[in-house]
Amino acid sequence: MTEPIKAPHGALIFCRVIDNFGDAGVTWRLAKRLRDLGFPTSLVIDSLETLSRLVPELNPKEPVSRVRGITVADWDAFERVASAGDLSAAGGDWPDLVLETFGCRLPEFVEKGLCDEKKRLYMNLDYLSAEEWVEGSHMIWGLHPSLPIKKLWFFPGFTDRTGGVLIEDGLEEDRRAFDRAAFLEKAGALPGRRTLYFFAYPVNAVGRLADGIRSAGEPLNLILAPGKASDMLEEALADAGNVHLIRAPFVAQEAFDDWLRAADGVIIRGEDSFVRAQLAAVPLLWATYPTEDLAHEIKLDAWLARFETAYLPKEAQARAAFDRAARAWVRGTLEPEDFRAWLSALGVQRRAAERWQASLLARGDLARRIAALVPQE
Repeated sequence: MTEPIKAPHGALIFCRVIDNFGDAGVTWRLAKRLRDLGFPTSLVIDSLETLSRLVPELNPKEPVSRVRGITVADWDAFERVASAGDLSAAGGDWPDLVLETFGCRLPEFVEKGLCDEKKRLYMNLDYLSAEEWVEGSHMIWGLHPSLPIKKLWFFPGFTDRTGGVLIEDGLEEDRRAFDRAAFLEKAGALPGRRTLYFFAYPVNAVGRLADGIRSAGEPLNLILAPGKASDMLEEALADAGNVHLIRAPFVAQEAFDDWLRAADGVIIRGEDSFVRAQLAAVPLLWATYPTEDLAHEIKLDAWLARFETAYLPKEAQARAAFDRAARAWVRGTLEPEDFRAWLSALGVQRRAAERWQASLLARGDLARRIAALVPQE
């Protein structure tokens, strides 16, 4: 059972949705974790519609709702009400933890409200990265340009000098208790085949991936997440006799992990889904969103360098196959032989993924790290 942390005035999280489901997914997961740690938690977000896809019981037409013990407020509605002096969504006062996500900046009246004598933690939770510079930017205080307040910059990551990732209590027990065979049977997978899960961007080289899957040399189950990229891959594989296609429904955030756990390998995108695949201990190819300055390749290379530690020296061939396929997939140069080499080494990659997952669990939960920093009266 989670040990509550004394937080009488709770936590207030702000999010502006830029990266579609990624931003909303991370902030909702964080809100749930802080709730479980004993914080009365409120989430102010500028796209209730996006969040409601992940939280089906949330009514996006309601400007303020109470869902699973968390107060969820539309950003504009919050500004109208709170700026007039009604802080009910914040627990009646600016709380012990005020958290902006991904540099979204708080409304000016909120920043001014933090200039009182109360001890609290005001922080920014930034995007996840494995790049080295993150370690030097994590846990750094920044001064406001005009107000007498300071903000803590907090970075998720994969090393001891970063904030880690969000990990629920009991996550590993749930993974081990998962009945993979029963789930796949219910989903319509054919027995005796390896199963892949696909969730990528339409701008990724979907056609090249289709060529690799078609040439796999073995029958496969292929689970397609909702979205345009899956529509493209389904069309490209219409004549592939070795592939049994399964269209997965759009599911609530809590149900997503099971689709990852059911797979032998996943092609995954974004931040939250990327982390969940790692916590599921499943081999993966990561679809980073392409940018003109090639920052997506830098992000991938940085993570691959970290992940190398999960392989044993005798597994160098499988590691090389993974690195080659991962980079080629992101660069749009994936060849059928790259995909086949990745596929044939899934067994070794699974063992590496399990070692890597164990290292993430050992570093602990990001939300607990944040909670430990909140001043206690």
